[in-house]
Amino acid sequence: MEKNYEMSFFCAPITNKVPLRTVTLIEVAKMVKSLWLEPQTTVLRKITSEAEAREFKGKNLPYVTPAGVFSYCNDQSLVKHSGVLCMDLDHIGDVDGLKHRLIKDSLFETLMAFRSPSGDGLKWFIKIDLTRCDHRQWFDAVRNYLMSMYGLGDKQADPSVRNESRACFLCYDPQVYVNPALLTV
Repeated sequence: MEKNYEMSFFCAPITNKVPLRTVTLIEVAKMVKSLWLEPQTTVLRKITSEAEAREFKGKNLPYVTPAGVFSYCNDQSLVKHSGVLCMDLDHIGDVDGLKHRLIKDSLFETLMAFRSPSGDGLKWFIKIDLTRCDHRQWFDAVRNYLMSMYGLGDKQADPSVRNESRACFLCYDPQVYVNPALLTV
């Protein structure tokens, strides 16, 4: 694989809209796999109130913008698209099973996949070709595919992450999947 898949990295809290730096997908995977985010992830997964969990996540977890590099976290401030689409899959009964099925899906090239901060979801990073259609068209098509082929419900294939500047919170997952071809770059 020839690409580094660069994106912006933001320190917590979510109200911080100025990126700290540009990172590669491999650097993101290393952060997710490292123990750095384990304490925050452990605390978050013990919170039973959805509202409290959302607040904790927003205050304590760093995030990236998988769609690309931004000068500021809004759609108008996209500097360079990464060629990556991140699907946020929520409330999945068998997260590991879905992860393995998606990695093997021949229609999409999985770049990275990890368990979401809540523990019952998946962040699925795939390669997209922007010469075929734009980011939002890709999102709609992939979301529809996931709903029809994998039986995901409307809320499981989160429709709110359609825009390019959407934040993807990072968390601890020692089992993060990284496409082996990326490791030879």
